[in-house]
Formats: sequence, structure tokens, C-alpha cells
Amino acid sequence: MPTTTRRNAKKERILNAALKLFSQQGFHATTTKEIAAESGVAEGLIFYHFGDKRKLLLFLVNNFSFAAQLQEDAGELSKLPADEALFQYGIAYLQFLRTNMDYLMLIWSPELMKDAEVSKEVLRLIGGLGTAGSSMLEQAAGSSRQPEHTVQVAMMMMTSSILVYSMLHFRFGEEALPLGDESYIRELVRLLLHGMNEEPDHDVFSP
Repeated sequence: MPTTTRRNAKKERILNAALKLFSQQGFHATTTKEIAAESGVAEGLIFYHFGDKRKLLLFLVNNFSFAAQLQEDAGELSKLPADEALFQYGIAYLQFLRTNMDYLMLIWSPELMKDAEVSKEVLRLIGGLGTAGSSMLEQAAGSSRQPEHTVQVAMMMMTSSILVYSMLHFRFGEEALPLGDESYIRELVRLLLHGMNEEPDHDVFSP
């Protein structure tokens, strides 16, 4: 294995270990020694890659975000009809939330909610989500343009609804909302684009 690849692999191990320990123990309670032991690397390698524990935290906040994944998918999503693009967006976001529960626990932990610098970064990342989603909603609106704040509220409704759905499933399983992932997100997209006035497609609720 080339040296660069080995270094990258160790860096990833450090990031995964730090994310796990920060989310479980808290940022301030976790030491770089513990991160090194969890990741199986020398403690000095943490400082080599990230400088200090604080910079490691900020790197995690920035690089484990769904916004980064969304940027990669933006080109493909832009080719789809608006309702399908929003559905694919919703499915990808739900998968991200489930895969990165430690990340959610970290950025919404009480100690980091009081951290102004982290909060600023989280707000910037949420803004990135809204920007990407807004273009899909504007495409759906067509000639009937909506005010910017309306589009922002609509995207917040979608992302927050999926977040709550993922948390309910994480805690209670399928009993929380037995629709199923795809049915739930398709119904959410329908409500978002057409409201309560349009008759729902009953096939969405078929097992």
C-alpha cells in the first residue's frame, strides 16, 4: 500500500474514533490519548494531521456534513423532475442521518450547542442544505415564483420532518411510523409540492 494511502487510512481512523468518543463522552471529556488508543495510532499523528483537538473537532463538523455529499449529487439531481429530485434528496438525507447518528449526537450535544464557533459552522452547513434544496423547489414552482423565505421554510419543513422521522425510527423502530421510508418521503414531497388539496396516490401506501 502506498505511503499516502496508509496516511489517509490512519487519518480516517482518527476521525472515526474522535467522532465516536466525542459523541459518547463529550468533547471536553475526551483526551487525544483516548482518541489515539481508539484509532490505534500514535498520539503525535493526531497533532500532525489536525494541529490540536479543537481543530480536529472543527474538521469533523465540516467534513461529516450531508452538504458535502449533496454537492457531489447535485449534478444528477438537477437532471430529474422536481418531485423525483426531492424524493432522491430525501432518501439520501435519511440514509446520511442513519449512517451518521454519532455526528448528530455530537453537533446537537449540550456542550457544543453553547459553542459559538461550532454553531456558526453548523448554521453555514444548514444554509448549504437549504440552497441545494431551494433550486429543486424553484424548479417545481415553474413560472409561479415563490418568495425566498417561503422556499426556505418549505425546505426546513422537509429536512426537519426527515430528521424527526429518523430519530423516531432510531428509538422506537418501525412501530413509530409504519409507512416505510420510501412511502413516507414520497408523501412528504407530495404535501410539500401540492399541499392537502391534492388527492394522494393510494399506491404510495401499498405494502
